[in-house]
Amino acid sequence: MSILNLIAAFGGGVFAAAIGGLPAFILTGVFAVVGAVAGMCGAADASNILVNYIAFGSFFGPHIAFAGGVAASSYAKKKGIIENGADIATACAGYNAPDVLLVGGVFGVIGFLFKELVVANLFGGSISPRLITDAPGFTVFCSAIVVRLVFGGKLRTGDGVVSKGSAFTNTIVISICYSLLVAGVYLAAIEAGVPADAFGGLYHVLIFGMAAVGLVFAEMGQAFFGCHHIVIIAAETVVQCYNSTGNVWMALVVAILFGTISGIICDAETNLINSGTDSHIDGPACAILIMTFVVNACFPAL
Repeated sequence: MSILNLIAAFGGGVFAAAIGGLPAFILTGVFAVVGAVAGMCGAADASNILVNYIAFGSFFGPHIAFAGGVAASSYAKKKGIIENGADIATACAGYNAPDVLLVGGVFGVIGFLFKELVVANLFGGSISPRLITDAPGFTVFCSAIVVRLVFGGKLRTGDGVVSKGSAFTNTIVISICYSLLVAGVYLAAIEAGVPADAFGGLYHVLIFGMAAVGLVFAEMGQAFFGCHHIVIIAAETVVQCYNSTGNVWMALVVAILFGTISGIICDAETNLINSGTDSHIDGPACAILIMTFVVNACFPAL
């Protein structure tokens, strides 16, 4: 564990709180896309810097930046500065409350330590290659639970388990079709002769980044369907299933199935514990951490 990165994580949490949790996450996506493309083009050093130090490091790593932004907004609600502590789209710098920003820094450090000391040691592959999850997603979810408990508010906020009527049908249609797109493009490229080593290793990073960048439309007030939890699981599944089985059609079907399940998990989490105004507990992070466990249990990375 790098002490310098730990110190930087405090600044990362403050910076994210200042610009807002959602804008910080969008920037995660920007650098993830650029870093993934760099890696696919053979620029390994540039890819490492952009992906591991900027997009998922102390600068914009969701476990630091997004988590810090979430904490700052909830704290601002507790102080009575804002009415909706789940508002992660608004820049907290505009509140002129330095303590709100400092809370973001504290949770940035907490997120860094949790990822490095807990998730990396227990669920990073050291115990078993079948016991691996997404470290930023796991950390974001756990950090948000702590935020809710520390700054007040009941954990369960809804009565239903999943959305009702056409809203749930919409989730299913999007989950199936987005997963089909992600898996189909990858398999078509492989069949066309694109080297799997160069493409597959960073495909999930590219797809995740693209979905995160798409949230700029949500920031602008559009009814954008956040889908990073669907497409990253579909991407991880299609790559690892194909690597394990060599069967194109099996990889396609399983990727669609797992991506759709991820969409349903997020929908359920949103209804159960993320429908209030005390704080934001991220449904996509919940779905990603659960389904990454499932993907690696079924198809451990070779």
